[in-house]
Amino acid sequence: MASRSTEPDLDLADVGHLSRSQLRDLWQKEVGEKPPGSFGRELLALGIAYVRQERRYGGLRKASAREIDRLFGRTLADPAGKGRAPTSARPGTILVREWQGTTHHVTVVADGFIWNGYSHSSLSGIARAITGTKWNGPRFFGLREDNDGV
Repeated sequence: MASRSTEPDLDLADVGHLSRSQLRDLWQKEVGEKPPGSFGRELLALGIAYVRQERRYGGLRKASAREIDRLFGRTLADPAGKGRAPTSARPGTILVREWQGTTHHVTVVADGFIWNGYSHSSLSGIARAITGTKWNGPRFFGLREDNDGV
């Protein structure tokens, strides 16, 4: 994150009005690396806002960063997990996925998921309803990496 934006006059409110291509370019300037290809407009804008906020007010507290490192290390050390992040999310978590210009919000509840005001038992069913094709739900919502590393 050594790189700084060359557009200091661009207000955060304006960032939300940029195209995905413009946001990808701005991410490259702000973060100093290419953004993940799977990030839609909303995630790009949020990431840029976070980087700017972190630069202005500071990053995570040391205790929070240590806890994240501890949890990540435990995940990597788990032979059953094969180094992957857990595929389940706690109740109350809101999963966000942009698909063909539409942002979808899924709320994790104790017995499943809420999407578009209806209860669903699986993320895969929701992903199928959104895309019209068969998907691994946790992968579609970013809870699991692709097997081929793409």
